[in-house]
Amino acid sequence: MELADYATDSVILYNLEGRVQYCNAATESLYGWTATALLGSRFSDLMLEHFESSILWENLVRIGHWAGPLRRRSLSGHEISANVRLAVRHDPHGNPLDVVEYSAPSTTTNVNTASPPLLPGSGRVACWQFNLKRARSLLDGVDAAVGGGVKDREWHPDRLDILLTAVQITDVNDEAIRLFGLADRDRVIDRPVASLWPEQSRAALGDLLTTIAAKTDTDPETRQIPVVGRLQHVVLTGWRAADPRCPDTVFVHVKAVLNTPSAVIELEASQIRYRNLISYLPVPVWQIDARAAGRIFDRLRAGGVTDMATYSDEHPELVDLTCEIVQIYDVNNEAMLLFGGKDRSEFIGPVKYLFSSTPGSGRRVMLAHFSGARNHVEELKVRTFDGRLLDVLLLVTFPVPGERLDTTIIMMIDITARLEAEAKLRKIEADFSHAARLSTLGEMTTSIAHEIKQPLSAILMNAQTSLRYLRKAEPNLEKADQLMSRIVESAQRASDIIGRIQDMAGKRAPTYALLGLNDVVRECLVFLRHESEDKNVVIKATLEPNLPSFRGDRIQLQQIIVNLIVNSIQAMKAAPQTRREIYLETGLDEKDHVALSIRDTGTGIPIDHMEQIFDGFFTTKEGGLGIGLAICQSIVKAHGGTIQAANHPDGGAVFRFSIPTESAATAVDSSASSEYSTQANHAD
Repeated sequence: MELADYATDSVILYNLEGRVQYCNAATESLYGWTATALLGSRFSDLMLEHFESSILWENLVRIGHWAGPLRRRSLSGHEISANVRLAVRHDPHGNPLDVVEYSAPSTTTNVNTASPPLLPGSGRVACWQFNLKRARSLLDGVDAAVGGGVKDREWHPDRLDILLTAVQITDVNDEAIRLFGLADRDRVIDRPVASLWPEQSRAALGDLLTTIAAKTDTDPETRQIPVVGRLQHVVLTGWRAADPRCPDTVFVHVKAVLNTPSAVIELEASQIRYRNLISYLPVPVWQIDARAAGRIFDRLRAGGVTDMATYSDEHPELVDLTCEIVQIYDVNNEAMLLFGGKDRSEFIGPVKYLFSSTPGSGRRVMLAHFSGARNHVEELKVRTFDGRLLDVLLLVTFPVPGERLDTTIIMMIDITARLEAEAKLRKIEADFSHAARLSTLGEMTTSIAHEIKQPLSAILMNAQTSLRYLRKAEPNLEKADQLMSRIVESAQRASDIIGRIQDMAGKRAPTYALLGLNDVVRECLVFLRHESEDKNVVIKATLEPNLPSFRGDRIQLQQIIVNLIVNSIQAMKAAPQTRREIYLETGLDEKDHVALSIRDTGTGIPIDHMEQIFDGFFTTKEGGLGIGLAICQSIVKAHGGTIQAANHPDGGAVFRFSIPTESAATAVDSSASSEYSTQANHAD
C-alpha cells in the first residue's frame, strides 16, 4: 500500500472480518482518528449506526463492491459525511483476500461529487505505480547517470517508444485519473505507460525510470518540466519500492499547477460521456491507442519516406513492431460477446491478435494509417478466444486533429452467416447454370449428333480406303499415308467437338483468365454451325478487330452467347425462311467496355414480358425451365458487366451485354482500394 501513503483520498484496508489493517495519512485528516487508534478497529466503529454497518458489510462481501454516501463518526463522536467506495480484492484463484475503502469528504449526498481541482500550493499529487520487469533488459542497456537531467541522455525515439511500451502500470490514484484525463482505474491497470503518458514529458519519464533502475537505494529522484499540456511547473518524483520482494516496482508522483482550474472537472465529465457512448454502441468496439505508431510514421516522413508500401516490403519487421506497440486499452460488451471473452483484461494489450488469422491485414491497416486515411474497411477472418473462426467486416476510424488523438476506433460486424448464405447461393446458381447448359445441349441434340457424325464418318471412310491400298499386291504407301493424316485430322476434330460438349456439360468452379471477346464468339459460332444450318438461319458476324482483353470465365461466357443465339434461332421458327437472320456485332460501348449485341429477325419480345424477361423461372417456351436468361444476367453481373434486352425498330429482338476490360477493371480496383477483397475471395 506504499502508493496509498501519497493519495489525497482516505484509503483504509480491512480484513474479511472488517478489522482495519492499514490507513493512510488522509484518513487521519478526514476522520480525526490516529493510525494507532484506528488499527484493529472494526468497520462498524467508524459508522454512526451499527445496524446499518452490519447490513452494508454483509452485502459488500456477497456482491464484491459498494459505493455511496455514508454518515461516519470521528474519534470524538462527531458526524462526518463522506463519499465512500468499497471493493473486495481477490487472489489469482478468485478467493476473497481483503476489502479496500476509498473515501473523500462530502457536503452533499452525491457520490460522484468531484474533488477540487489542483491549484497552486494545494499539494494535490497524481501517483503512479509501475512494474519494470518487462523493461529490465532495455533499462540495463542504458548508461544511467544518477541524478542527471533530461538533457544528459539522448533518447532515440524508437528506443523510447519500446521502453515505455514495456513499462506496465500497476496502480494509479484518483488524482492521476483526473489530471491525465484517463478512463477509470480498472481500465488503466496493466496498460503500458507509453499509451497514456503525455508526449512532452515522455523523455523525462524515460530518463527518470532509467536512473531509478540503476540505483541500489530507495532515495527519490526528481525531474522538472515547465509545461505539459494543461499543467505548469510539473515535478516528477520517483523512487524504488522499499520492499525487497518487489525489485521491479517503481513509484512516480506528479505535482503540478493547472492552467485552468475548471479543466479537470470538465474533462472528467467529457470522459464519462465518451465512455457511455462507446459502452452502449450496438456493435463490437475496440479502443486503440496508435500514437506510438504515429510517432514512427512522423519520423519516417521526416526522413523522406513517402512510399510506405515499398518501405514496408523492404522492412517487414516494421509491421510486427507496429502491431506490438499499438495497444488496445478498452472494449465494449459487444466486443466481449463476439470474441467469447469473460473479462476485459483478456482484450487489453497489443493489437496483433486481431490480425493474426488474416495475413497482410495488419499491413493494410498500417498503410491506411500512414496515408492519412480517415477510414479503412476490409473483410477479414478472426479467431475468437473460444476457438471459433469468424468472418467479419473490419471498420477502422483514425483520429484527426480536434478529436481524441489517443483513440483509434475499430469496429467489427460479424458477416459469417452472410458469407455462408452467399456461398450457398453461389452453389445454387452454379447448379442452375449447369442445368441451363444441359438444357441448351438437350435442345441441340440433333445438331451435336450431326457435328460428331461428320468426322466419324470421314474416319471410317478414310480407314477403309487405306486398308484397300495396303492390301494390294503392291501397297500404295504414299496414298495410305495421306489417308492416315486425314484420319488423324478427323479424330482431332471429333475430340475437339466432344471436349467442347464436356466443357459445357461439366460441373466446375469458374476459372478466370484474360480473354478476347472475338475469340469466344468464334468458338461459339463453330459450336452452333450445324444448329443454324439445320434451322435455315444465317448468322452474320461483324467483329471489330483489336478489342482489348478482359478477365472472365470462358465457359460461362460461351454459355451466355450460345444461350442467346439458340433463343434467337428458336424465336424465328415462324419467320419466313428468307428472313431468318441473326446479326452479331462486337465493339466498345460508351464506357470503353467490350460489348456484344445479338439481333434476330423474329417476332420480338412482347411488351408485357419486357420487365420479366430476366426473372428466374419465367419462360414463354413450352417445356422451358425459365432459368436461361436469369443465369445469363447472373454471369454478366459476376463479370462486372450489364445486359439489356430490347426490340429492334426493324423487327426482332436485340440482346446486348458489356464487360469491363482489363484496364478498366484495374482502374476501378485501384480507386476502391480493394486489395483485400480479392485475397479474401480466394481465401474462401
